[in-house]
Amino acid sequence: MKFKKTLAAASGLLALALITFTGGCAGPSKSLTPSEQASAVTQTYGTPEKPADQTVKAEPADNKQAPVIKPQLGPAPAQGKTPEDREKVVYLTFDDGPNSFFTGRVLDILAEKGVKATFMVVGNNVEKNPDLVKRMLAEGHGLANHTYSHDYNIVYRSPGAFTDDLDKNNKVLIPYTAEPVMVFRAPGGPQKLDQSYKERLRARGYISVGWNITSADSDPHGVTPEQEYNNIVRDLERVERLKKSPIVLMHDGTQLASIEARPGTPQAAYIQNRESTIKALPAVIDLFKSRGYRFAVVDEHTPPAW
Repeated sequence: MKFKKTLAAASGLLALALITFTGGCAGPSKSLTPSEQASAVTQTYGTPEKPADQTVKAEPADNKQAPVIKPQLGPAPAQGKTPEDREKVVYLTFDDGPNSFFTGRVLDILAEKGVKATFMVVGNNVEKNPDLVKRMLAEGHGLANHTYSHDYNIVYRSPGAFTDDLDKNNKVLIPYTAEPVMVFRAPGGPQKLDQSYKERLRARGYISVGWNITSADSDPHGVTPEQEYNNIVRDLERVERLKKSPIVLMHDGTQLASIEARPGTPQAAYIQNRESTIKALPAVIDLFKSRGYRFAVVDEHTPPAW
């Protein structure tokens, strides 16, 4: 009850606050040893360093046995005669997973609330968590391509390297989706794509999706559930004034070797942020429901964030 009161009060106070766009996912994409995690998690907050070697050995996905289940995308948003007449649609998105510690908990909340979301999946995490991908699709959620490696040193080497990494992720995803996943989100956000990248991606048929609302759950100092909720309230006020469809960025996060960390370390802040996202998510969903939004998955019909 105290949390709900805090959220309600914060919503009113921050209704006219300016938007601050932070929190793009730039996380480490490989499972790390406990000694390496603290330095590697720093990359989650925007430092494109080379990830440490993977040490967690996971069972490979049995792609031959993976079910071919397509998500139920639903109709494109209805377009009215004026912006005020258009159907209110929100796109809830989660980046960098799946992972064995947090993604399942996100799916549990989505099922309890009866809403759909889109998971921007990283190929090497898909290989480690095939059952979670099957569950996402079986429960009607969407998948978008978030590259295979999520390694800045690979994907931002050249436009060709970027599309090669997307293609590599598609080789992992096709056994689940039956077709390439052409809707993608760039690691770190679309702002990292210069014209040469955009031209290459367009020529290959890839469709970029960004965001216009963020929980800022990649803050290197750590965020609380209340802060995440208030960040979304703040951004939503701006998006609604501009008559845009909300595209919300949150993170279920990359696969970690452990969720134990020494207090005060980057690893601890990363884990705190994932826990805060789990705790804030029910209130975030209720916020959009209270404002009359329908939850949809990202696809080729999704309007641009800006």
